[in-house]
Amino acid sequence: MGHLVVITTPDLAPGFQLAGVETYAVAQPEKAQTLLHSLMQGEDASLIAVRQDLLTGIDPRLQRQIDASYRPIVIAIPSGGLALPGEGRQRYIAELIRRAIGFHITFGAERSRRPPA
Repeated sequence: MGHLVVITTPDLAPGFQLAGVETYAVAQPEKAQTLLHSLMQGEDASLIAVRQDLLTGIDPRLQRQIDASYRPIVIAIPSGGLALPGEGRQRYIAELIRRAIGFHITFGAERSRRPPA
């Protein structure tokens, strides 16, 4: 069975903990990377979500390990919300899905919604 682990900042950790998620609160990117490396070596986690700003300046060797990893899958949690324009948001979500399931998907054109006449 899959097991979700979240690495985030101390201010966001309580929300994930209240949801019952195994959560690690770290303030510095260096500590997040050390923890991430350790979690990737273990057998417990199947999905590791890391706050995006904690991945700044990630070690290239660890980045290659993340890119090649089938289990666990590592995804970035956007810092400050997903305030991308429509197409950028779709690309971001499509990339998350591709990492999770191994397939690239495309979204159909958004149709304008008209109220019923």
